[in-house]
Amino acid sequence: MLLELTLPRLVEDALPVRVAPAARPNPYLSHVRREYEIQPNLSTPHRPSIKYPWLQSLAVPELVVGCGGWQYFRVPGADSLKIYSRAFRFVEVNSTFYSLPDLALVRSWRRRVPEGFEFSVKANRIITHVEKLSPSRRTLEYLERCLEICGILRSKVLVLETPRSMRLQLILENLEKLLNAVDLEAVRIALEPRCGWSSDPKTLKGFKDLGIIPVADYSREDPPYDDEEIAYSRLFGKGEHNVYQLTDEDLKEVRRRAENRRSKKVYLSFHGVAMYLDAARMERFLKTGELPPVTRSYGIDSLAEVLEPAKHEFPTSKQELVRRHGWKLVDIDPKTRVPASVILKQLRRSRYKSLEEVIRELRARFEKTGAKS
Repeated sequence: MLLELTLPRLVEDALPVRVAPAARPNPYLSHVRREYEIQPNLSTPHRPSIKYPWLQSLAVPELVVGCGGWQYFRVPGADSLKIYSRAFRFVEVNSTFYSLPDLALVRSWRRRVPEGFEFSVKANRIITHVEKLSPSRRTLEYLERCLEICGILRSKVLVLETPRSMRLQLILENLEKLLNAVDLEAVRIALEPRCGWSSDPKTLKGFKDLGIIPVADYSREDPPYDDEEIAYSRLFGKGEHNVYQLTDEDLKEVRRRAENRRSKKVYLSFHGVAMYLDAARMERFLKTGELPPVTRSYGIDSLAEVLEPAKHEFPTSKQELVRRHGWKLVDIDPKTRVPASVILKQLRRSRYKSLEEVIRELRARFEKTGAKS
């Protein structure tokens, strides 16, 4: 019965200058508690029922929404993973990129989530960034351990992220050798080459022949080809160092690209500083067709709510406010959201002593023009 009630969340969002991945502690992060209501996810796939089997090939794929880790999904006095698994159906384990956990801990992760909850696992950096996918003894050792973690978690996908300096042709050559030396069993490889995908048909055919799932950021681009079974998107948005909040237009584009895939299932793995809020909004969008607001108020009140956690940063400059907080979304009305930078750039002075001073000036200006405040 409790699962049918709206579940309030205290999502810890980050307001960084520079963002390190969520898997490890980051001294640059300043966390902000923000209440956001997320309907408990009862493992109901986002996929229309098909009345006629012959129409299956034309069906919209099943979309599964999750985030890159649960470490920052904090509710006081609660198990973060358990609470996270009631909001979303899937998580990408990123901590494995930095170090491989004890298997007893991995088993506890599986026990703490519902039966239908899904994990994907990010391969350790020794495999991708140190050994560069070469079939060395060390690579095979780390890969076997990653596959063991996948087995315990019942993960279908192992994510490989290669460094920007590693060219696509070398990735293909090394992957071919590596996959000939290991038995993946039921695990699929999803590849994110930071150098970018090629449009060369021969190269892409090589990856397809190896059964590689191409990873793309659907807020930016389509994947170079579709795997028949699985599509996988890692969503960072359009900012630098993951400092970005996906707009309504971004989320609509992500959904369009995801639903256009010819795969049976699409994993949408949100990353970046606002990943929990972005993922929650996408879940609501998929279920209702409506994009919910990001704050509890509108206009200047919404901006004040967004900037409230930054009160300790004052005195500060207009330029610094735009740089540190301009990426955050502000609700103008129930249907309209804009980046905070759109409003902050209207400030007339170069420096401000307090948040109250900023809000007072903007409120006076908006009131004079008849805009919402």
